Amino acid sequence: MVVSLLLMVGCSSNSDASPEEKENADVFNETDKIVQEFYQAGFELNIPKVYSMLSPEGQDKLENETYVTGIVKDDGSKLHAQDMIQEEDYQNYKDKYSDQFKDFDELNEGYEIRRYDSVYNEDSKEVIYYVKPWRGSKFEDGDSNFISIKQNEDGEWEIQEFIDSIPEAVNDKDSGTVIHPYKETEE
Repeated sequence: MVVSLLLMVGCSSNSDASPEEKENADVFNETDKIVQEFYQAGFELNIPKVYSMLSPEGQDKLENETYVTGIVKDDGSKLHAQDMIQEEDYQNYKDKYSDQFKDFDELNEGYEIRRYDSVYNEDSKEVIYYVKPWRGSKFEDGDSNFISIKQNEDGEWEIQEFIDSIPEAVNDKDSGTVIHPYKETEE
């Protein structure tokens, strides 16, 4: 009897969701996957992939603003993202400085992805995420980034921007829904 009551309560909770909540869940399922893919590409400095996932405005920013990757060239200068937009250039730098590129899989579970559900609405069509680490390989020592994803007029999701400061739409960095919780891993 207790089991059947639990089943009834458990099953009814999903069907009680409003149409808006169900639609938001569909949106979040889709954007969560895209942001995970973008985060991995960004972490690994796969700039051609990052570039392909950006909106036209985001692509323009990446082309024209200095985004330092943390890669140090032989002459001591820093490699900028715009130097690696083309696949061939990216591959050449990755081959030459392979010891400075990171592999997302080496994080194991040592990263966090957080979504700010309250930012999304039908008018804005924007979802903001927080990811950590962004550049560093260790959660505690790594920096973080906010990723804004927005639906374009064709209904496709594009990354608007990725920034290291808290966006105005986010009231509290520690709020939101944790999509992937940080789990300490052994090295």
